[in-house]
Amino acid sequence: MSRYLEMLSLFGVSGAHPGGLAFSKALLQKAAPPPDQPILDAGCGTGQTAAYLGHLLYPVTVVDRDPVMLEKAKKRFANEGLAIPAYLGELERLPFSSASFSCVLSESVLSFSHVTSSLQEINRVLKPGGMLIGIEAALKKPMPPREKKQMMDFYGFTKLYDELEWMESIRAHGFQKTETITLLPEDMEFEPTTEMDVSHAIDPIYYDTLQSHYDLMQAYSEYMGHCIFIAYK
Repeated sequence: MSRYLEMLSLFGVSGAHPGGLAFSKALLQKAAPPPDQPILDAGCGTGQTAAYLGHLLYPVTVVDRDPVMLEKAKKRFANEGLAIPAYLGELERLPFSSASFSCVLSESVLSFSHVTSSLQEINRVLKPGGMLIGIEAALKKPMPPREKKQMMDFYGFTKLYDELEWMESIRAHGFQKTETITLLPEDMEFEPTTEMDVSHAIDPIYYDTLQSHYDLMQAYSEYMGHCIFIAYK
């Protein structure tokens, strides 16, 4: 796991994916997953989106590979009176039976995983006709190789795709239909700044990592964007 991901875990950053919770809410409203069908939040982090779904009475389950993040998600659910099943596991080896979910939500998770294995597993646990809802980092234009390597090394990305490459990869792994979504400011409600659930003891190096993240995002803002999509099995 990259130091960046370790930093997110220790600081308990919620909504670290592009667009934060406002994007999640707007995307879920557009995608409109069936309210009575099971949803998997794959790579749930601190459980912010899953809690939102839980309050809407969706039957949601979460999984995350980071035990610190998962404990923070469980604490959130308990504090908010939500009974959401939580599992420790990786996208590449999901601990669920085939055809278990009607919807899988992936918010800035695939980029940090082995994309081929993760998409195969997501396809496996989805019911026929089920949907994958995703928000992922994506290049807005080609990035010079040296700078691209710097970004991938710092963040721990296994892939840094543009939107077309994301769509091609998803279709290549068993999804029959894909569509990209554009969210406009009027689609989103105001959300507070990013929430944190900070661990008690944090090495100063992770504060440096947080600052480096802000610096890189500013330096490469012309290249870095996001891709929002829905794919159907």
